[in-house]
Formats: sequence, C-alpha cells, structure tokens
Amino acid sequence: MTSAALLPPPSIRTVTTVDLWKAAALLLILCDHLWFYIWPDQLWLTALGRAALPIFFFLIGFARTRHVPWFWWAAGAALTSLDLWRHGGFENICLNIMFNFAMIRLALPLVETHLMRAWWRIALFAVVLAALMPLAGQVVEYGTEGWLLALVGLAHRRALDAGGDRQRHPAWLIRRALGAFATLAYIGMELYDYEFGVSDTWIMAGGVILVSGLLLRFRREIVSIPLPGLLSALARLCGRRSLEIYIAQIVVLMGLGLWLGIDAADEDGDEE
Repeated sequence: MTSAALLPPPSIRTVTTVDLWKAAALLLILCDHLWFYIWPDQLWLTALGRAALPIFFFLIGFARTRHVPWFWWAAGAALTSLDLWRHGGFENICLNIMFNFAMIRLALPLVETHLMRAWWRIALFAVVLAALMPLAGQVVEYGTEGWLLALVGLAHRRALDAGGDRQRHPAWLIRRALGAFATLAYIGMELYDYEFGVSDTWIMAGGVILVSGLLLRFRREIVSIPLPGLLSALARLCGRRSLEIYIAQIVVLMGLGLWLGIDAADEDGDEE
C-alpha cells in the first residue's frame, strides 16, 4: 500500500482502498435490491445486503469533503417520487437515502467542531441518535442509524489524524466505543425492521460485524497488488460512480420487477 498523502489525482489509473470498499458495498446492496424487486421470498438476500449500509455511511463520515452536489438532492427526489408512484400513495413512504447522505454531510462540520472534542458530548449525541432510530426511520431511509454509522467514520479519521497511543489516546477510545455502539444499534434496528429467522439473523449480524470490524482497520491507500485490467476498471468505476450505479440498480431492477409482474417485498420481509 501507499501512503494516503501520496495518492495521485483520481484521473490516474490506480485503484484505491476506497474503490474496493465501494465495489463491495455495491455488490452487497445488489443482493438487497434483488430481494426487494425480484425475489421477495429470498430473505437471506437482504440479510446479506444489510452489511452494505455501514460501508456507505462510514465513508460519508470518513471523507473530508463536505460539499453536497445538487445531484444528490435531485436523485433523492426522483427516487422518492418513484416509490410514491409504485406504491400509489404516501403510505409507508419515506425520503430516499440520498437525502440522508446529504443531510449528514451538511451536519458533520458542526458535529466535528462542537461535539467530537468532548467524549461526553459525543456519547450523549450517540445515545440520542439511537433513541430516535425507530421514529427517524419513518421519515428518511436508514434514519439516525445512518448518522451513527457516519460518526464511526468521522471518529476513525480523527483517530488516524491524531496518531499516538492507540490504547490510551482519547480519539482512539472514542472511535472504538462508537464503533461497537453503532454496530450493535444498527443490528438491533435491522432485527426490529425485518422478520429474520435464526439463520438469516446469523447472516445479517455476522456480515455487519465482519464489515464493521474491517472498517475500523480502514486506510485510504493505493492498492499495490496488481489487479487484472477488467477488475481494475470495474473497481475504479464503482469507486468513482458508486451513487450513479446504486441509482441505476434501483431503476433497472424496479423496472424488471414490474415487467415480470413481481410484487416488491415490504419492509418487514413479507410480500406485499
């Protein structure tokens, strides 16, 4: 791997760890979308796909960029409108996840400035976010659990910036505690939202714990191991066009499901 400080511009034909993580997230979320639009009786697909969301939100929190492209708002409005059209009304409809991404990115500078400097403030904020999860999830997709997961990414980046003793430095302790709390809260919320059986619960919880643990070892670096040309190109595409691919997945699979006459799954794992 190469130091993040030596990363070349995105136009250089290199693959970074961010590209690989986003490619993994898109593959996992594809499982979730296949369940939702094509195979609503295969609950194990969404159990596996649950591990995608910690990746997306972690990277939102980890990134230093705080600009919100207009595309995020437009895509969120378009996808929410598609849901309204498909459901034929506002029942069981909430704002698309793109709005959550945008709001988190806008809020993170204030969070970093006013909350992250004192452990008790971030602890109180995390508890409030966890308490609001059932309510917030009815307003915007992945509600405040998304905020919790993004806080882990922010805490991880601040710990890397701080360096020092990883066992005793406050930034590393906050990052470790937030990681454990957010992971358990997210798993609990997913169990509340979905009617997972025992085997699907193990798939979901195991996948989320594995991904969350690996994310706490994340470094933004260039991948030094050479990848075949096609895999390298696909990884770069996923890394730099992840949200466009995410949206395309939804549109294509929704259209395919409607064409095949398949009723999309509802939020608790049953067919509509």
